[in-house]
Amino acid sequence: SICSNIGTMTRIKLFLLIVSVLSMLSSNDAFIVNTNVVGLHQSPVLSSRLNMVVGPAQVLALERMKNPKQFEKTIQNLMKTKKLSRKQAEKRYGDFLVDPDGFALRAAADERKEKGYKDWKEQAIAKSKDPVATKKRIDDFQKAGQLKGTAVIFFFATAAIYYSSQNPYVPPRLLQEVVTTTQFVF
Repeated sequence: SICSNIGTMTRIKLFLLIVSVLSMLSSNDAFIVNTNVVGLHQSPVLSSRLNMVVGPAQVLALERMKNPKQFEKTIQNLMKTKKLSRKQAEKRYGDFLVDPDGFALRAAADERKEKGYKDWKEQAIAKSKDPVATKKRIDDFQKAGQLKGTAVIFFFATAAIYYSSQNPYVPPRLLQEVVTTTQFVF
């Protein structure tokens, strides 16, 4: 009985240690991509093994064959709106076709950097018609997400502690000693 109490106490202490470390590590930006990471602005071609085989040039050629009129319209629009040469517009469109999500993240990070914003939150607040309400809405959303995450971690940790308290681990050697030392009297 004392052995199982020591094991349970050790598990509880370990659980509390893990929860405290996780709570110290958590922050409001826990699930937000850090756009200041070195290498984020690398070419999408280097971002995955598939992209090493099929890069912007190949995807661009496929797009050109698939719908030549729409392709030409898109390139002309990029040249006009972004004031790019044809080669630059094709490269930009090819990068977009290979990795649309990464392209959008890099473009947003470049825009933030260009305009001098510290992060996405500062940019969203500055561009808003009602900065106070936007800041409150973002803060509330982040706080709710953090609370939900903490609640999920707490629930599963509590379930694990309960399970281990109801089903304590007994080392096989100790179990064998208990069985061999117990005498049954009939």
